[in-house]
Amino acid sequence: MKVVYKIVNSAVVLALVPVLLFLPFFRFIMKIGMNTDNQLLSILGNIIDIPTVIKNLTGTDLNALPEYFTIKGAYEMLFAEGSTIAETGIDLSALPAEVIRYFTAAGILFAVALLFVLIVLILGLFVKKKLIPAVFAGCGAISLFAANKCFTHIAQQLVSGKISVVSLIENIEALSSYSTYFKYLSVDIRIFELSSAYTMMMMIFIALIVLNVIFHLVDTTSN
Repeated sequence: MKVVYKIVNSAVVLALVPVLLFLPFFRFIMKIGMNTDNQLLSILGNIIDIPTVIKNLTGTDLNALPEYFTIKGAYEMLFAEGSTIAETGIDLSALPAEVIRYFTAAGILFAVALLFVLIVLILGLFVKKKLIPAVFAGCGAISLFAANKCFTHIAQQLVSGKISVVSLIENIEALSSYSTYFKYLSVDIRIFELSSAYTMMMMIFIALIVLNVIFHLVDTTSN
Protein backbone atom coordinates (compact mmCIF):
# COMPACT_ATOMS: atom_id res chain seq x y z
CA MET A 1 0.00 0.00 0.00
CA LYS A 2 2.89 2.39 0.71
CA VAL A 3 4.26 1.89 -2.79
CA VAL A 4 0.83 2.43 -4.33
CA TYR A 5 0.41 5.66 -2.35
CA LYS A 6 3.81 7.00 -3.43
CA ILE A 7 3.10 6.23 -7.09
CA VAL A 8 -0.40 7.73 -7.08
CA ASN A 9 0.59 10.82 -5.08
CA SER A 10 3.60 11.48 -7.34
CA ALA A 11 1.51 10.94 -10.49
CA VAL A 12 -1.09 13.48 -9.36
CA VAL A 13 1.60 16.05 -8.53
CA LEU A 14 3.43 15.52 -11.83
CA ALA A 15 0.15 16.01 -13.69
CA LEU A 16 0.76 19.72 -13.05
CA VAL A 17 3.59 19.74 -15.61
CA PRO A 18 1.47 19.23 -18.77
CA VAL A 19 -1.22 21.48 -17.28
CA LEU A 20 1.24 24.36 -16.94
CA LEU A 21 2.86 23.75 -20.32
CA PHE A 22 -0.08 23.08 -22.59
CA LEU A 23 -3.39 24.27 -21.12
CA PRO A 24 -4.44 27.91 -21.59
CA PHE A 25 -3.87 29.95 -18.45
CA PHE A 26 -5.40 33.27 -19.55
CA ARG A 27 -8.44 34.18 -21.60
CA PHE A 28 -8.27 37.65 -23.09
CA ILE A 29 -10.75 39.33 -25.46
CA MET A 30 -10.66 43.00 -26.40
CA LYS A 31 -12.40 45.25 -28.91
CA ILE A 32 -10.72 48.20 -30.64
CA GLY A 33 -12.82 51.05 -32.02
CA MET A 34 -12.80 54.80 -32.43
CA ASN A 35 -13.37 57.08 -29.43
CA THR A 36 -17.16 57.39 -29.16
CA ASP A 37 -16.86 60.73 -27.34
CA ASN A 38 -16.42 62.29 -30.78
CA GLN A 39 -19.36 61.67 -33.13
CA LEU A 40 -17.23 61.96 -36.29
CA LEU A 41 -14.70 59.47 -34.96
CA SER A 42 -17.52 57.15 -33.99
CA ILE A 43 -18.84 57.21 -37.57
CA LEU A 44 -15.34 56.61 -38.96
CA GLY A 45 -15.00 53.64 -36.63
CA ASN A 46 -17.91 51.97 -38.40
CA ILE A 47 -16.26 52.50 -41.79
CA ILE A 48 -12.55 51.87 -41.13
CA ASP A 49 -11.05 48.57 -40.05
CA ILE A 50 -9.21 49.90 -36.98
CA PRO A 51 -7.01 46.81 -36.36
CA THR A 52 -5.75 47.04 -39.97
CA VAL A 53 -4.87 50.71 -39.51
CA ILE A 54 -2.99 49.91 -36.29
CA LYS A 55 -1.11 47.10 -38.05
CA ASN A 56 -0.05 49.47 -40.83
CA LEU A 57 1.10 52.09 -38.33
CA THR A 58 2.77 49.96 -35.68
CA GLY A 59 3.30 46.54 -37.22
CA THR A 60 1.17 45.00 -34.46
CA ASP A 61 -1.55 42.71 -35.83
CA LEU A 62 -4.35 42.82 -33.25
CA ASN A 63 -6.42 40.38 -35.30
CA ALA A 64 -3.67 37.79 -34.81
CA LEU A 65 -3.85 37.93 -31.03
CA PRO A 66 -5.14 34.61 -29.69
CA GLU A 67 -8.08 34.48 -27.30
CA TYR A 68 -6.32 32.01 -25.03
CA PHE A 69 -2.74 32.20 -23.75
CA THR A 70 -0.64 29.47 -22.19
CA ILE A 71 2.01 30.57 -19.70
CA LYS A 72 4.64 29.68 -22.30
CA GLY A 73 2.82 31.65 -25.01
CA ALA A 74 2.40 34.74 -22.83
CA TYR A 75 6.10 34.60 -21.86
CA GLU A 76 7.22 34.32 -25.49
CA MET A 77 5.01 37.24 -26.53
CA LEU A 78 6.32 39.50 -23.76
CA PHE A 79 9.89 38.45 -23.03
CA ALA A 80 11.27 35.99 -25.59
CA GLU A 81 14.01 37.01 -28.00
CA GLY A 82 12.51 38.61 -31.09
CA SER A 83 9.43 39.94 -29.30
CA THR A 84 8.84 43.63 -30.06
CA ILE A 85 7.91 44.30 -26.45
CA ALA A 86 10.92 42.38 -25.16
CA GLU A 87 13.31 44.33 -27.38
CA THR A 88 11.97 47.76 -26.45
CA GLY A 89 10.66 47.11 -22.95
CA ILE A 90 7.72 48.14 -20.79
CA ASP A 91 7.99 51.12 -18.46
CA LEU A 92 6.65 49.38 -15.35
CA SER A 93 7.35 52.41 -13.17
CA ALA A 94 4.68 54.34 -15.07
CA LEU A 95 1.99 51.74 -14.44
CA PRO A 96 -0.56 52.44 -11.69
CA ALA A 97 0.74 51.34 -8.29
CA GLU A 98 -2.38 49.24 -7.77
CA VAL A 99 -1.70 47.23 -10.93
CA ILE A 100 1.89 46.52 -9.92
CA ARG A 101 0.91 45.66 -6.34
CA TYR A 102 -1.84 43.18 -7.19
CA PHE A 103 -0.03 41.51 -10.08
CA THR A 104 3.09 41.15 -7.92
CA ALA A 105 0.99 39.61 -5.17
CA ALA A 106 -0.66 37.24 -7.67
CA GLY A 107 2.74 36.16 -9.00
CA ILE A 108 4.16 35.55 -5.52
CA LEU A 109 1.10 33.58 -4.40
CA PHE A 110 1.20 31.49 -7.55
CA ALA A 111 4.89 30.70 -6.95
CA VAL A 112 4.09 29.79 -3.32
CA ALA A 113 1.36 27.41 -4.54
CA LEU A 114 3.90 25.66 -6.78
CA LEU A 115 6.32 25.47 -3.85
CA PHE A 116 3.64 23.80 -1.73
CA VAL A 117 2.95 21.19 -4.39
CA LEU A 118 6.66 20.41 -4.56
CA ILE A 119 6.65 19.94 -0.78
CA VAL A 120 3.67 17.57 -1.13
CA LEU A 121 5.67 15.50 -3.63
CA ILE A 122 8.68 15.26 -1.30
CA LEU A 123 6.62 14.54 1.81
CA GLY A 124 4.66 11.89 -0.04
CA LEU A 125 7.88 10.03 -0.74
CA PHE A 126 9.48 10.27 2.69
CA VAL A 127 6.86 10.96 5.38
CA LYS A 128 4.61 8.25 6.79
CA LYS A 129 1.84 10.52 8.11
CA LYS A 130 -0.46 11.28 5.18
CA LEU A 131 -2.21 14.22 6.86
CA ILE A 132 0.95 16.35 6.60
CA PRO A 133 0.96 16.34 2.76
CA ALA A 134 -2.81 16.95 2.88
CA VAL A 135 -2.25 20.10 4.96
CA PHE A 136 0.38 21.42 2.54
CA ALA A 137 -1.90 20.63 -0.41
CA GLY A 138 -4.60 22.65 1.34
CA CYS A 139 -2.16 25.54 1.79
CA GLY A 140 -1.34 25.33 -1.90
CA ALA A 141 -5.02 25.48 -2.84
CA ILE A 142 -5.50 28.53 -0.60
CA SER A 143 -2.46 30.27 -2.16
CA LEU A 144 -3.74 29.54 -5.66
CA PHE A 145 -7.21 30.83 -4.78
CA ALA A 146 -5.71 34.01 -3.30
CA ALA A 147 -3.62 34.51 -6.47
CA ASN A 148 -6.81 34.26 -8.52
CA LYS A 149 -8.52 36.86 -6.31
CA CYS A 150 -5.63 39.30 -6.84
CA PHE A 151 -5.70 38.71 -10.58
CA THR A 152 -9.48 39.05 -10.72
CA HIS A 153 -9.32 42.38 -8.87
CA ILE A 154 -7.11 43.89 -11.58
CA ALA A 155 -9.07 42.22 -14.38
CA GLN A 156 -12.30 43.76 -13.10
CA GLN A 157 -10.67 47.19 -13.07
CA LEU A 158 -9.66 46.73 -16.72
CA VAL A 159 -13.00 45.34 -17.87
CA SER A 160 -14.97 48.08 -16.10
CA GLY A 161 -12.71 50.79 -17.53
CA LYS A 162 -11.54 52.08 -14.15
CA ILE A 163 -8.01 51.43 -15.38
CA SER A 164 -7.43 52.93 -18.83
CA VAL A 165 -6.18 50.36 -21.31
CA VAL A 166 -4.91 53.12 -23.59
CA SER A 167 -2.71 54.51 -20.79
CA LEU A 168 -1.28 51.02 -20.21
CA ILE A 169 -0.54 50.65 -23.92
CA GLU A 170 1.26 53.98 -23.93
CA ASN A 171 3.63 52.61 -21.26
CA ILE A 172 4.87 49.99 -23.73
CA GLU A 173 7.88 51.67 -25.27
CA ALA A 174 7.36 49.82 -28.56
CA LEU A 175 4.05 51.66 -28.99
CA SER A 176 4.62 54.89 -27.05
CA SER A 177 5.60 56.81 -30.19
CA TYR A 178 2.09 56.17 -31.49
CA SER A 179 0.36 57.58 -28.40
CA THR A 180 -1.14 60.35 -30.56
CA TYR A 181 -3.12 57.75 -32.45
CA PHE A 182 -4.19 55.80 -29.38
CA LYS A 183 -5.95 58.77 -27.82
CA TYR A 184 -8.47 58.60 -30.65
CA LEU A 185 -9.18 54.94 -29.97
CA SER A 186 -11.61 53.14 -27.71
CA VAL A 187 -10.06 49.97 -26.30
CA ASP A 188 -12.51 47.77 -24.43
CA ILE A 189 -11.46 44.65 -22.54
CA ARG A 190 -14.43 42.31 -22.80
CA ILE A 191 -12.95 39.31 -20.96
CA PHE A 192 -9.74 38.94 -18.95
CA GLU A 193 -9.68 35.90 -16.69
CA LEU A 194 -7.78 32.81 -15.68
CA SER A 195 -8.71 29.84 -17.83
CA SER A 196 -8.66 26.02 -17.76
CA ALA A 197 -5.09 25.68 -16.44
CA TYR A 198 -6.12 27.41 -13.21
CA THR A 199 -9.19 25.19 -12.90
CA MET A 200 -7.15 22.02 -13.44
CA MET A 201 -4.51 23.15 -10.93
CA MET A 202 -7.19 23.71 -8.30
CA MET A 203 -8.66 20.27 -9.05
CA ILE A 204 -5.20 18.71 -8.63
CA PHE A 205 -4.76 20.37 -5.23
CA ILE A 206 -8.19 19.13 -4.15
CA ALA A 207 -7.36 15.65 -5.46
CA LEU A 208 -4.16 15.66 -3.39
CA ILE A 209 -6.08 16.62 -0.26
CA VAL A 210 -8.70 13.90 -0.79
CA LEU A 211 -6.07 11.32 -1.78
CA ASN A 212 -3.94 11.88 1.32
CA VAL A 213 -6.94 11.91 3.65
CA ILE A 214 -8.21 8.62 2.15
CA PHE A 215 -4.82 6.94 2.53
CA HIS A 216 -4.59 8.28 6.08
CA LEU A 217 -7.96 6.68 6.90
CA VAL A 218 -6.86 3.42 5.28
CA ASP A 219 -3.68 3.39 7.37
CA THR A 220 -5.64 4.18 10.53
CA THR A 221 -8.12 1.39 9.81
CA SER A 222 -5.33 -1.09 9.08
CA ASN A 223 -3.59 -0.27 12.34
